[in-house]
Amino acid sequence: MKHLGDAELRRYDDLVLATVYDMDDDEAFSLLFQYMNGNNDQESKLPMTAPVVSRSGEPADPDPEGMMAFMLPSDVKFAEAPKPLDPRAVLELKEGGLFAVMRLSGRAGRVDVQGRTEDLKAELKEADYVMDGRPFLMRYSSPFTSGFMRHNEVAVRVVPGPEKRE
Repeated sequence: MKHLGDAELRRYDDLVLATVYDMDDDEAFSLLFQYMNGNNDQESKLPMTAPVVSRSGEPADPDPEGMMAFMLPSDVKFAEAPKPLDPRAVLELKEGGLFAVMRLSGRAGRVDVQGRTEDLKAELKEADYVMDGRPFLMRYSSPFTSGFMRHNEVAVRVVPGPEKRE
């Protein structure tokens, strides 16, 4: 782990995600919870893992959809993962790599997430790292945790910038 001001660089392995797109948070969470609770082709219950990953839809982006995803336990391989019965949920294998991460306390409202994302982008520019994908939010705390006690992070996959590659 390396620090870039308030940000950290972390290396993550590939991840298996159960994902839904373009749904409001409550509906997306409920559908993913049902999947983890046995609404899948193996009727198997999967333990809840943290964090819950989400991204807001951004109309200006070429890839505008919002998403929410639950990480499957690290011992569940993509090819062996239970398939969702609800077609609105999909299994995805996300490539690991180097990620820049910055902590965000509180309820992680849209304005707070956007502000912290801009902070992260500024740290990356200063340290000569380039985003490789869209930023996303990772929520580690239960929805029942008081706002001031919640642990959230904004993150984005990164690659070294031109000066670092020389």
